[in-house]
Amino acid sequence: MAKAVLTLTAFTVAERMLGFLFKIYLSREIGAVGMGIYSVAQSFFFVLLTLLTSGIPLVVSKLTAKDKTVGGSICSAALIFELFTALIVCSAVLVFQKPIGSLFAERQSMTLVMIMLPALVFSGVYSAFRGVLWGEKKFTSVSIVELIEQIARITCCIVLFGMFKDKIKAVALSMSFACLVSAAFCALFFLAGKRKLKSPKGHIKPLISTSLPITLSRTTSSINNYITAIAIPFLLITSGLNSEQSMYVFGSCVGMALPLLYLPITVVGSLAFVMIPTLSEAYAAGDKKNMRRQIEGALSFSVIMAAIVLPSYMALGEPLGKFIYNNIDAGIFLKKSAWLLLPLSFENIASSMLNSLDLERKSLINYLVGAAVMYVICFSFYSRFDMDVFMIAFGISLLVSSALDIIDIKRRTGIKLTFFRPLVICLAAAYPAWLFTEYVYSIIAGNVIPIIIAGIGGVCFSALAAVVFGAVEFDVNISKKPRLKRWRKQRKRVLDKNT
Repeated sequence: MAKAVLTLTAFTVAERMLGFLFKIYLSREIGAVGMGIYSVAQSFFFVLLTLLTSGIPLVVSKLTAKDKTVGGSICSAALIFELFTALIVCSAVLVFQKPIGSLFAERQSMTLVMIMLPALVFSGVYSAFRGVLWGEKKFTSVSIVELIEQIARITCCIVLFGMFKDKIKAVALSMSFACLVSAAFCALFFLAGKRKLKSPKGHIKPLISTSLPITLSRTTSSINNYITAIAIPFLLITSGLNSEQSMYVFGSCVGMALPLLYLPITVVGSLAFVMIPTLSEAYAAGDKKNMRRQIEGALSFSVIMAAIVLPSYMALGEPLGKFIYNNIDAGIFLKKSAWLLLPLSFENIASSMLNSLDLERKSLINYLVGAAVMYVICFSFYSRFDMDVFMIAFGISLLVSSALDIIDIKRRTGIKLTFFRPLVICLAAAYPAWLFTEYVYSIIAGNVIPIIIAGIGGVCFSALAAVVFGAVEFDVNISKKPRLKRWRKQRKRVLDKNT
């Protein structure tokens, strides 16, 4: 598992860094208002994408992990279902594009959605093949395909920028092209392993019934993001901003600052990705000891990773926003919202565990409760709303969902809440690490170098504190390898015989 996580993290970091640089490039090319318009369109597109592809790859991977002989049949069933669903979804959007477009604050957002519709079909094909590779633990193959997709999108977007005057449309078109490339490469990896598509008979109905709760849960999450993309600008307008100003604030905070928070927890996402098939195998075998060990270790790991990076974000939020996006507002929001790293990381891993333990309905309910709490808090500040309120409401919603997830996981597996100890230790070390990072940044001259050195120094300070005070424990066992022992015994016998 450690090898798989490290491999997946390496590819994911490369992919995220490319996406991160691409987002910087986009923000400078289309501006904060353009990012706001694109973010709204993308949030609705992700609702459609989640409705189509969220449950299928997870269920295909779980079923393949339990019985690898049925991978070809399940893949065929997934392909048929995905293409049929994509046809229905695309047709519905084409028919109802005018009433759907009236929901957007900017009509241009609906135009972007129409341009991205072909990506739904390509993503459906991709998710079917990806599920089999995922279930067979071919994490490297899946990671390579995702990296190729990112490279294809960036390349296509840069080329189209030179051809289109309306750069926002070029960004939307690059999405469809990238999904086509990823579907093609994923199919090649599937066929390259001497796998074949087999008759889907007897697999379509179980696939749909099993994936439905997951699809509903993930779609609800995407719908919530879409509602957020509409509700936040609306609440900002009620507080006195005009339409363009609200899009600027939404784009600089949600479109620019929040993605930076997801970068440090890439390794947590990799662990969640790897754990789904491994935890599903342990659950299917009834190995509760193995399940508890995996879950307790992963939860502790998630809080430690987030807490180690937290002080650097708190100290360097403003200079990061100014340097990366040339937007001081994004930097201010990043600094204020740095504490969200902890609930984001924890909720990410906990919700994935529920899916592996066949608690998809519980995951959906817990998420809805958290979302409801967020909206209650946000609308309680009607006409007095700002992004600080959103940050607090979003964080509380994650904490509520995470707490409910842990209760359900504990009931199913009987885990111990061992993550509290490293969490308390890391939080206690966060304040001195924050002061240390700010001090290092203040004594070094320059623009980029101080951010890099201070950021690395803050992370190292936090990591060292976590080790010294026992949040991270090492169990070192130095012993001779069995093969070396056997060789020495054989050599001794030969020497004794000769003597």
